[in-house]
Amino acid sequence: MLNYIFGFNARMGRLAFFFCTLVTGFGFMVLVYGVTGNAPASGRMDVLLAQASSNPVLVISFYGMLLICFMLQSMRVRDMGWDPVCVMAAWIALLVLDRAIAGRFPEYALTYQHTETVVGAAVNGAMNIVLLVWRSGGYYEEAPPSPRETGGDGPFERNSAPAAAGSRVARIANGEFGGKTR
Repeated sequence: MLNYIFGFNARMGRLAFFFCTLVTGFGFMVLVYGVTGNAPASGRMDVLLAQASSNPVLVISFYGMLLICFMLQSMRVRDMGWDPVCVMAAWIALLVLDRAIAGRFPEYALTYQHTETVVGAAVNGAMNIVLLVWRSGGYYEEAPPSPRETGGDGPFERNSAPAAAGSRVARIANGEFGGKTR
């Protein structure tokens, strides 16, 4: 059931992943602007974050966008031929560990405002670039070789002797009944 909810069995190509991610981000930005009245790029991020954290519509839509992005990334990972259950779990575990390290040791964080280390930011950025540029693969099957290339049909090889049922039908058609002719 979870395979279908989170998109673990679905596949998504590079271009579709890029455009779906772009539309999701743009849609969330329009929603933030519509609810708060401030554009996210206006330079007033402290005011925007204070307004967003107190607004239940933005909090719910943020978690919805997070779920949508997780499903898109899972579908893209499946399309690349990787197992999204393992890859996405490892990616989330790395991000949680990175946040814990940056919180415990603030000197390793990017800046005093960030909750991520340089290593975590590099891995997260590299994974997002991989999702955008890695070619699809892992699910294309090659056609089976033709019978002429293998030298036989395997368990269904043809025998020159006629089948028993075929020889009985031939004898009956020739007028032989039970080994006797008329």
